Amino acid sequence: MMPPKAKFIEESYQIEEVNRMVSEFQEKGYTILRNVFERESVKEFKKQLEELMYFNGNAYTIPDNTPHYIHGALAPRGRQLLPHLLSHSEAKPMPSIHTTIIVIETDEARGYAPEWHKDRQPDGMPGKEYHYPDDVFLAFYFEDIDENHGPTQIIPGSHRDVNMKPNTDAPVESIILNMEDALLIDQRAWHRGVSRKAPGTRFVIVYGMYAMPQHYGSTFQMPRMQMHHWMNAKTTKDRVYFGGPFAPPTQETINAFQEEFDNCEFLHNISFPKLS
Repeated sequence: MMPPKAKFIEESYQIEEVNRMVSEFQEKGYTILRNVFERESVKEFKKQLEELMYFNGNAYTIPDNTPHYIHGALAPRGRQLLPHLLSHSEAKPMPSIHTTIIVIETDEARGYAPEWHKDRQPDGMPGKEYHYPDDVFLAFYFEDIDENHGPTQIIPGSHRDVNMKPNTDAPVESIILNMEDALLIDQRAWHRGVSRKAPGTRFVIVYGMYAMPQHYGSTFQMPRMQMHHWMNAKTTKDRVYFGGPFAPPTQETINAFQEEFDNCEFLHNISFPKLS
């Protein structure tokens, strides 16, 4: 399998640019990360996605065992921003991926567009004082987005002002960005899709990240009895309570774990601490 051809810009943003993007994110509910990739390499990456896409019986997607599935989440400039958007603590939290969303729309589905919605609610926000989000979403479009390409629209500021709603005089912005850019969005804000007019296949890959409370650099093996409750949980509530966002292993995933372990020299030479 060919490795992903989208090449990252490795150089970090200057602190002034970081501060500007954090301020914009807090004020508007989104910010655009410019030049996350080398522009020309994104065109080749999109061709790879077109070769990988398949219909799973419900929607188009790409295999989750390809490096292209997780590639955007590895972007250094994306990872640079995430801790600043999740907390103002000096000991910044460690972001953790909890969701990966693959959206692929062919010409046949060009008219689809989600209506105004919020994926999160502004809990504990009386008035306009800023509260940090529980999670943020990092999105990649892999093409230049203008009004013909069905941009995401947002009511800026609606993540912190519950009086700003659709179908009022609240301002609406179309989020315009280039193929080499990425979007960070606070899903407490009202947002919607717009029908695509331009021909061609739309690819959007979105990663949801939240802040882990354990942020001092240690990771632990899951205690055996917690593992027992996780693997024997019969409800989603219990599975999440004991194991976080991921389901217990099946025989298929146990085999995949074994394959990854066999190929990972690092894990052969390290032991992780246990919570005891």
